Amino acid sequence: MRTRAAFEQCLSSDVNGEIIAQFNDLVLRSVYQPIFRADASVLGFEALIRAKSLTGEPACPAHLFRHIERGHPEFHDQVSTDRLARVIHLRNFAPYAGQHTLFLNMLPSSAVESISKFSNQNLMVKRVAELGIPQHHIVLEVVEHLHDEMDALTAATVQSTINGFRIAIDDYGVKGSKEERVRMLSPNILKIDRSLLQDYMQGDTAPMFRAIALAKEVGSEVLVEGIENADEYNAMRALDVNFFQGFYLGMPQRLANFFAEHPEELAPIFQVN
Repeated sequence: MRTRAAFEQCLSSDVNGEIIAQFNDLVLRSVYQPIFRADASVLGFEALIRAKSLTGEPACPAHLFRHIERGHPEFHDQVSTDRLARVIHLRNFAPYAGQHTLFLNMLPSSAVESISKFSNQNLMVKRVAELGIPQHHIVLEVVEHLHDEMDALTAATVQSTINGFRIAIDDYGVKGSKEERVRMLSPNILKIDRSLLQDYMQGDTAPMFRAIALAKEVGSEVLVEGIENADEYNAMRALDVNFFQGFYLGMPQRLANFFAEHPEELAPIFQVN
């Protein structure tokens, strides 16, 4: 899919008035997991996809967005699914945007394709403006270890920054992550994988300290993801960490449900012109 009209044909509203997408016999829905600052205020949300078949069987997002090569027969459909996910995430987020930041996952292949095929992300830039979401409130998450063409990915992230978006490296610390790639991409935020958190809690603290030091070296803020209990949260709060995310702090859910439970977070929305 390469035009707005093609994307629109896949979209509809569910019974809650939220935008869903249907593509390749799958129905895609948005959920959002809150991300917190050190003072426990809400920075924003990571948008996540929930997919089911037309018969209601859940589809695993990790399989949908697994790493596949450009020549794979499912490559272009995967890129289209990845873009559709961002379309519904943006539309469902827009009514609640306010001062909050939206973290959007982006396959490295999609990041590169968006530069080479879509004239420097003009389609996304235009749509974000139409929805009234400031571009600097959008953080595009990429996984550096899933992409071998680092020059192309670096060019894509540079262009994204020029277009006003921010960049996060996701899952840093898993097998295959490289410090030199973080230096090349120079992200705004480094998201540290749960595996480093687990190592830290088991006494292997060096990898966590190295990751935090790397982030500071390249001028990135630090986000630790995968926090699942109070001990982990307290341990990370004692470190030089900016943001926190995990099931202990907030489960992925519809934004309407989150704001029903946290009405105080709605206040900044109505201060935006």
